[in-house]
Amino acid sequence: MTSFENELLSKKRNEKIELIINHQVEGEAFIISSSHHWKRIVLQNFNRIYRNEIGINELLKVMQEHGVVFAQKDSLVRYPVLECLNFIAKQSNEKLEISEVKNARL
Repeated sequence: MTSFENELLSKKRNEKIELIINHQVEGEAFIISSSHHWKRIVLQNFNRIYRNEIGINELLKVMQEHGVVFAQKDSLVRYPVLECLNFIAKQSNEKLEISEVKNARL
């Protein structure tokens, strides 16, 4: 690939990341921390969710370990996180199947 092609791919990738980070998710009020902060964590762990290495509960624990504070119980916070994951999958043209029970490999 030429330098120009790499630059173009990088630009498109960054645009997608910004689109995901700035996308408003229903139920965001359940999470007190900055939406940019928690969405970056979800985005960084998307592939682990996609490959069924971790489940939603493990992702919520990872978020809390990184300083994300929830205003509601985990059972309610799941919904905006799931919506964010589904939006990431849609932007990535991937079909996301989330399993509930996984052994955490953190």
